[in-house]
Amino acid sequence: MKKIKLLHSFIILLIILFSIHFATNIYLIFYSPYYGNLIGDSYNFLIFGFYTQFIGFVFSLISFIALFFIKSGLYSTLKNGYFNKVSSKKFKIAGRLFFISGSLSLTWDVFLLFYTNGETLFEGISSNILLIFIGFSLLIISDFINNGNVLKQENDLTI
Repeated sequence: MKKIKLLHSFIILLIILFSIHFATNIYLIFYSPYYGNLIGDSYNFLIFGFYTQFIGFVFSLISFIALFFIKSGLYSTLKNGYFNKVSSKKFKIAGRLFFISGSLSLTWDVFLLFYTNGETLFEGISSNILLIFIGFSLLIISDFINNGNVLKQENDLTI
């Protein structure tokens, strides 16, 4: 359980860092004359104009929500033991959210790669694939927890 507690603490730290990141981005979008407030015709060069700056924010927000589900699932694991339906359900939701966020981000990065004729970097693509992999891993862990819960219930009934 010490490793689960450590992971739970790490997830809380990530949530705090994400919160600071979101607050900083919101401040820069609305109050900085250089970051989010481009001058006049500059928006014409962006894919969705003024709203282009919010697309990455939405993808990060989906991952942020997934972190809350992981935190909730880990807390349920700490409180109720390894095999319980609540943590399985929370991990499954988090896995789906990470998969959706990674897939949408990957699609966006590939679209940007073609839109800029290869001028963007590939570094975001690898992190998006990692996010998709984390989502699949959480879905697999959720299935393991669910199967373990069924086996535990059957074992408790036979005793």
